[in-house]
Amino acid sequence: MSGDAIRLTQLRRMLGEPFADLAAAGGAVERAPERLASALVAEAAASDDVASVEAARAYVDERLAVLAPSLPPGTAERVRAAAAAALAAWA
Repeated sequence: MSGDAIRLTQLRRMLGEPFADLAAAGGAVERAPERLASALVAEAAASDDVASVEAARAYVDERLAVLAPSLPPGTAERVRAAAAAALAAWA
């Protein structure tokens, strides 16, 4: 499976939508970056490897590094900011 196919599968799962392609998935994230941020924070919370806010931030950053090539320019930064706001509630 190619990197694009993997990212599309991941975005479909995290956002709960059957996107036809990466352009559709990226557009959905661009319109509502907090949706992906929420999904990433939920993944971090469910991970046995995340035991602190700092570890959660690192988790989100790592996941975004993988997904960012499939998102419109500037969208990953908006997702990261929304995730940071959600993680601030953990402290």
